[in-house]
Amino acid sequence: MRRPFEYIGEAIRGGLDWAGGISLLLGRSLIRGVQRPWGIYDVFSQIVALGIRSLPLSTLMGVFVGMALTWQFGEALMSFGAKNAVGSAAALALVRELVPTLMALTIGAKIATGVTAELGSMKVSEQIDAIASLGADPIKKLVWPRLVASTVTLPLLNIYGNVLALIGGALIADVVFDVPAEYFYETYIDELYPMDYISGLVKSFTFGLLVGLIGCYQGFQTKFGTEAVGISTTNTVVATSVAIIVFDFVLTTIFLPVG
Repeated sequence: MRRPFEYIGEAIRGGLDWAGGISLLLGRSLIRGVQRPWGIYDVFSQIVALGIRSLPLSTLMGVFVGMALTWQFGEALMSFGAKNAVGSAAALALVRELVPTLMALTIGAKIATGVTAELGSMKVSEQIDAIASLGADPIKKLVWPRLVASTVTLPLLNIYGNVLALIGGALIADVVFDVPAEYFYETYIDELYPMDYISGLVKSFTFGLLVGLIGCYQGFQTKFGTEAVGISTTNTVVATSVAIIVFDFVLTTIFLPVG
């Protein structure tokens, strides 16, 4: 019977191997991606594909996150007779934390699993080997466009989500708590400083990079077999969620004292 320490050791070794593989893929992508040909068409096609397909979910997430959080803060502030401060209370939580993190956990996981399923299917059907046999670089052709696209797409969707969260919060403040939407907007904007926007964008940029890396890495690591793509996709969801939560904590500890 195996000892618990053996399982822990294997888990740690597997985690280090996974982190090393991710880092190696990032290094190779950065070195080969900046070389000619740059594949600008492939990059933009991936940006359009990932961004446009994510707009419906981004819209729902942005509006309802803003509405839900504003409602929660409004109920709490009413107990102290300070419902007019609901805009100030909601601003920092939405822009700094909730919108970038929830967007990454939902839309980022969607993007990562889509990339894994696509590349995993190509791996199982030996299309990646065919690309390499024709003299093309699979990392340059397949990984680099998706990595750039996810890194660019999530910050753009974060900006879009922030606008929708503001609209949703103003709607709840006006309809439920009788706080005029104009006043909610003024207090919301006045509470925010440039560093608050920057911290949210840096988080989205980091999450987008993680999403692209994990999705591509898991796709390339897909084993052969009928269940391989499903297993890789499931592992991608878990890895993406854990990585986003961990890096969210790290980035919060970096930016929070600055604000």
